[in-house]
Amino acid sequence: MTVEQRARAGALTSSLELALVTGDAPAAVLLVDLRSRRVVYTNPVADQLAPGARLPVALDAWSDLADLRDLDGAELSETDHPLSKVARSVPVVGEAVSAARGSAMGRQRLPLWVVALPMADAPMLEGHALVVFLPLSRREAAQAALDAAQASAQLRDRAVVATGLSFTVADAQDEDVPLVWVNPAFEATTGYAAEEVLGRNCRFLQGPATDPQARAALRRAIEAEEDATVTILNYRKDGTAFWNQVSMSPIHGPDGELTHFVGIQADVTARVAADAERDRALEAERRARVAAERAQQRLDLLVEATSELTGSLDVDECRRRLTRLLVPRLADWAVLVTTDDRGGVAETAALHRDPGRTPDLERWVEGVRETLVPGPVVPLLLGEAHARRISDFDDPRHLDERRTWVRDPDVLPTGDGLGRSSVLLVAVPGRERITDLLVLVRGPESPRHTDEDLEVAVDLARRAGIILDNARLFRAQHRIAETLQHSLLPELPVLDRVAAAARYRASETGAQVGGDFYELIDLPDGSLGVAIGDVVGHDVLAAARMGHLRGLLRAAAWGAGTGSTGDVLERVDQLMSGLGLTTMATLAYGRLDPADDGGWTLTYSSAGHPPFLLRDPSGRVEALDDAQDLLLGVQPRSRRTARHHLAPGSLLLAYTDGLVERRGEHLERGLERLAAALAEGPDDPDGLCDHVLGALGGDGDDIAVLAVRV
Repeated sequence: MTVEQRARAGALTSSLELALVTGDAPAAVLLVDLRSRRVVYTNPVADQLAPGARLPVALDAWSDLADLRDLDGAELSETDHPLSKVARSVPVVGEAVSAARGSAMGRQRLPLWVVALPMADAPMLEGHALVVFLPLSRREAAQAALDAAQASAQLRDRAVVATGLSFTVADAQDEDVPLVWVNPAFEATTGYAAEEVLGRNCRFLQGPATDPQARAALRRAIEAEEDATVTILNYRKDGTAFWNQVSMSPIHGPDGELTHFVGIQADVTARVAADAERDRALEAERRARVAAERAQQRLDLLVEATSELTGSLDVDECRRRLTRLLVPRLADWAVLVTTDDRGGVAETAALHRDPGRTPDLERWVEGVRETLVPGPVVPLLLGEAHARRISDFDDPRHLDERRTWVRDPDVLPTGDGLGRSSVLLVAVPGRERITDLLVLVRGPESPRHTDEDLEVAVDLARRAGIILDNARLFRAQHRIAETLQHSLLPELPVLDRVAAAARYRASETGAQVGGDFYELIDLPDGSLGVAIGDVVGHDVLAAARMGHLRGLLRAAAWGAGTGSTGDVLERVDQLMSGLGLTTMATLAYGRLDPADDGGWTLTYSSAGHPPFLLRDPSGRVEALDDAQDLLLGVQPRSRRTARHHLAPGSLLLAYTDGLVERRGEHLERGLERLAAALAEGPDDPDGLCDHVLGALGGDGDDIAVLAVRV
């Protein structure tokens, strides 16, 4: 042994404390039958070391399953090491080994400190040995411990005592669970001789300052026959207190009956004292950090609020997001009140941190809404200021004021039942006036609002007010656009000869207005014009141009006479160019003429539009794509025309690309999905439109669908 190793060993034995080396990690416990050299009991931690071991198991076999090695890497089953000594009834007062440990990063070695004692004097455990594996926090600690243990027998004994590692065995079959065996380290740690403690429950070590919860944890583990590790304040014989880390494991006999509890105890007073000193130092740092953290939390909330609220232009969704941001950060429950032009309550949004209480909250809000006194709500509740904190809202002196807010005071107790002791009332200002009011409430179990909370709420309300104003402006614009869109779409004529239905679904992500349209024209010669088109764009301008295009199409179709559908598209293209309509559009136009066999003849042309789909009476679906040509608005030119016979009972489906196109996907995949949906759809055109929209209708683009059954 080198001089350096001896110095390390001496330093360890003079100040070694096991808890500082092993930390709070649980111990693995084995009970070994020395006569058969078999492991007859393992606690759950030991089961994890040697997965798959079926008890009883030979000691060397258990060692191999745990892949135990010495610090040089040799397998223990092939060395004269701790488990071999245990099998010869030789005490192991402390040696270092390592076990395999699997992880996502591969196989690693876990250093362990082994202590083993024959149980020669323990009732019912004669001929057995107790083996304990304690995980070491650092490999260098394991080597230092090994150096100390190898120094000499006297040095090993001193090391064991210095660790404060005590072993006890208690009789589990006695109702009081008395001690039946203790090792010398227990006597050295507690000051009690073995004859003073045997036959007594370990509770004699407890005293006036022992935590009742720690006592209860030990009691629950005993009653449940489970492993437990608890740090508890105990008292020595001389009355001095020490912190005792107790690891307790139940031991069962061959028939599965609980026979003993094994306790492993370590004096961790120095560690607890060090932790307390560390905690005092950290507390000073924590207080210095609190202000910065609060400022950061406030900034984070405002940044998150801006991101969340600007992520939607739907007013109701913005209101819901605002309440979700506030609960539970600034309130246990919150109400956002929106007033109308006369100052009355127009809308409300409410949220409780307990989802089960939200319906009660909404009912209370509705009751208050119906009984609020006439007049502006915001000035009524806020008084002269734009923000108000009532941190003692449950004080009876506020009751008289609250009664002035409502015509029916009976609604007030319902709100009290939701829990409210602290309230913030904050105006949410818009660009021109205050239309919203935030009511933020904390119940008796939460800390009351502070001035800092009020400042955060006011800052957040300023941001939310502008965003809500933007959402309301968008909603107003959307309603105008939606009205315009529907005014431009036709009502299908009622025809005796065919059945028809159409649908228009606006994009959920845009202005909900665009250039998609459909047409069913009852032509003067008895034929029917069928059209579907899409003007480039998704805004009011696209909708206006769509209106122009529809007018040009109807005029060209009406005046075409017996001309081809290609002539109609060519005429529309010429009119667009001549009238200076600088836009592009896709358009599919077909004319249905009665046939002699009771069916119909479809003549059709397409200006860059997805093809008509036809389902014949047998259910077969085909795409009519024989007359494809350039978009309208590119260059006036002659257009191709194709014909197809439609048997009675056939279904013709026209649609815009929003139904079949998906970003990053070839158009053919969408057409295949639509063909499958058409094949499975009902014969009724109304039902068919709903069916294909339900099967394929996304929210990425406008969609127009027209179904005609002949």
